[in-house]
Amino acid sequence: MNQVLETSHSIADSVKFSLRNLPLLESGATMASLGSAPGLWAHSKVYSTGGENALHSHDVEDHCFLILQGEATFNFGDGSSMIARQFEGVVLPRGTQYRFSANPVGNLVMFRVGGASITNHKDIDSYELPKEAAKSRKFSDGSQGDASKGGAHAKPTVFKMGAFFAPD
Repeated sequence: MNQVLETSHSIADSVKFSLRNLPLLESGATMASLGSAPGLWAHSKVYSTGGENALHSHDVEDHCFLILQGEATFNFGDGSSMIARQFEGVVLPRGTQYRFSANPVGNLVMFRVGGASITNHKDIDSYELPKEAAKSRKFSDGSQGDASKGGAHAKPTVFKMGAFFAPD
């Protein structure tokens, strides 16, 4: 007996993602969803300069950043800092105050993974982050908002013609 699946996709097709061929930038920043599950979401992030400039934390979200190209300086709420280079990263438990910026060695390309126990993972924002997790972002003064204030996301995104991360 031969059955044909007309519009369904295999599990392998629905769970695979790639970081190949991410466009590199002249200015600005990009953040693109790679996939999600009820308590987990993954994104690619590319910065020409800047980063998440304001010291902030996430009350409900644990996350990590892995540097794939370039390097970033991470500053923490306790006054410490570190430089993460290619194939290095940070794991940030919820509540950790941090900020980062791209160092001037070319585009910063990162893999970002976040996770939290949230009530509605289908209610997402423009970056395809669960709104419940995105709203938990707090600054050191207790206010909430966008951590990229004045950074690369505030600038127009201009792509470098023909330049890609890990091209095929």
